[in-house]
Amino acid sequence: MPATVTVTTEQPASAHSHGPQSTTKPWQSQSASDNFFWSYTEEPHRTRRQAIIKAHPEPYHLTHHKSLGVDGLDTDLPTALEAFFLDSILGKAFFCTFQILFYALRPMMVYQLPLTSLHLFNVAAQLSFDLLLVRYLGSSALAYLIMSSFLAGSLHPCAGHFIAEHYVFDKLPMSARIPSNRIPVPETFSYYGPLNALTYNVGLHNEHHDFPAIPWTRLPVLHQIAQEFYVDLPHHTSWVWVIWLFIWDAEVGLWCRVKREARDKKTGSGQIELNSAGRRDL
Repeated sequence: MPATVTVTTEQPASAHSHGPQSTTKPWQSQSASDNFFWSYTEEPHRTRRQAIIKAHPEPYHLTHHKSLGVDGLDTDLPTALEAFFLDSILGKAFFCTFQILFYALRPMMVYQLPLTSLHLFNVAAQLSFDLLLVRYLGSSALAYLIMSSFLAGSLHPCAGHFIAEHYVFDKLPMSARIPSNRIPVPETFSYYGPLNALTYNVGLHNEHHDFPAIPWTRLPVLHQIAQEFYVDLPHHTSWVWVIWLFIWDAEVGLWCRVKREARDKKTGSGQIELNSAGRRDL
């Protein structure tokens, strides 16, 4: 496992301040128009939100958004066991070939959601559909759908989005490894290319993480509106190249992900680790 150095992601209180600071508190203003109820906490919403999340655990994708890179919560994050045993060309080729199975099995080992009546209904609906499919169209129809799903998450151009979204391919500057520099490190990457038309614009991934409530049909509009915020961000233009580079580049692998050991596991605030080559590590 590569050596790591820790980079703190929180910003200092005075990160955007310039010149001497005023000692007057906002609530001490004498202006009649500033007579608000001032507070610097998120209560009672924070406590209530955490209680709701505990009582009604979130689906995996929502947890991925709220706890991106948080060990033990973000099931999109490869485990250290996966990264260790698949740290080779053959290992990465195996991962790319069967990654749909990793995405299916990893959540049950990393972050288990309690089985609810809604899950049971979903299983019953799927099995009923499969039985009807086999009865009226034959077993080959079901086999076709299963193999199509496998191929879509295997060595297929569109499957490159699984790797392109959050794996770090570029080396970071050495200065980013010094905690006191507080250099922000990108961890989400968009893809701008024709395959977005076949994948519900999933390639617009920075846009999706910035505004997850915006439907996929409107993500290109978001990109156009806020283009100045996205044009200079690192991104991909080929998912095929992503898969090729992931497998064959010795410095790219399952270790090249941001991993947070969160203080608040539901928000993902915490730290980022970099390996000795200046890359972010698991």
